[in-house]
Amino acid sequence: MNPFVFHVPTKIAFGEGLAEGTGEIVKELAGSRALILTDKPLMKTGLVDRILAGFTDMKHVVFDDVPPDSDVDCVNKVADLARSEECDCIVAIGGGSVMDTAKVVNICLTLGGEILEYQGLNNIAEQLLPLVAVPTTAGTGSEVSMVAMVKDRAEGKKLLFGSRYLAPSVAVLDPLLTVSLPPKLTAATGLDALTHAVESYTAVISNSVFTDSLCIDSTKMIFENLLNATKNGGDIEARSQMLVASTMAGVAFTNSGVGVVHALAHSVGAKFGTHHGIANCIFLPHGMLFNMDAVLARYAKLSRLVGMSKSEKDSVAASELVEAIEKLCTDCGLPRRLRDAGVPELKSDDIEELAFLTGSDPAIMFNPKECSPEDIKGLYERAY
Repeated sequence: MNPFVFHVPTKIAFGEGLAEGTGEIVKELAGSRALILTDKPLMKTGLVDRILAGFTDMKHVVFDDVPPDSDVDCVNKVADLARSEECDCIVAIGGGSVMDTAKVVNICLTLGGEILEYQGLNNIAEQLLPLVAVPTTAGTGSEVSMVAMVKDRAEGKKLLFGSRYLAPSVAVLDPLLTVSLPPKLTAATGLDALTHAVESYTAVISNSVFTDSLCIDSTKMIFENLLNATKNGGDIEARSQMLVASTMAGVAFTNSGVGVVHALAHSVGAKFGTHHGIANCIFLPHGMLFNMDAVLARYAKLSRLVGMSKSEKDSVAASELVEAIEKLCTDCGLPRRLRDAGVPELKSDDIEELAFLTGSDPAIMFNPKECSPEDIKGLYERAY
């Protein structure tokens, strides 16, 4: 067996209605002045108010203006608020943008200095303040991951922050918070989770039996439950399965990395604002076909284990996995091409810029096959 190192620094708590006890969890972490981050659409649903009811006997401040694709300006604004209120802990209620914003704010609040000082991998060398993540989508895995990404709008690119100290202290998984998620977002975030699972399973350092088990089971759970969760948002069992599967895939990718699909999605998201889950949905089949010759046996094994193929021939089994993913995307009503996702016609300059961004994205270093600039350009052309 290959040697490996596996991290799960986040305590994971799952249960219906559990989010209403978030205030008690903060107290257990010795928090006394909480910064609570969320977004305006979520505030309008009343879900956040139910959680805030548990903070009535604790000093807290709410920032509810995190944008869908959060950026450096938002981080700086929230960090200034947290300092002025002398906050000693953070609660993130929302999707990936809210949770990633909270992580980067935590760097600023704990360590001070400029954000860019901590950009990159392993540039944080000490424990940060307590952070409780309460996901309201099932897809990003940010509630357990050791990475965060925010947009630098001035430079037109995503900034990556990665450190084991970035992982939230506690992840509160309450499926009731995902029931009101619209079908398109349910499907898109679910495909984000599926991409985490598939790319983690074939990443260059994906040699851990722990990671493999999480990838296999989360992939199977997503295939079995995403369509039900999309078509019938009130199916609490499907919602529960998707929420847990998303977190499992999040643990997997934070240990093994992802690959070219995420690098492509990060770049097109930075340039055109394309939703990350939708971008992953579009690029995943293309990325898998590109990697096919390098990880054919792995794709075939995954296909058989999750019930997508019974063929003993690896090429057939692997192809059936790609076909099953394409069918799931179509059945869930997600766009299959970049043009259908609102990306304008890609001119040669656009493709050159996107290829540069993709080639320099940290996710690509974990891809099982080397990607040349010409390879990346071809992927964009085929996906458009």
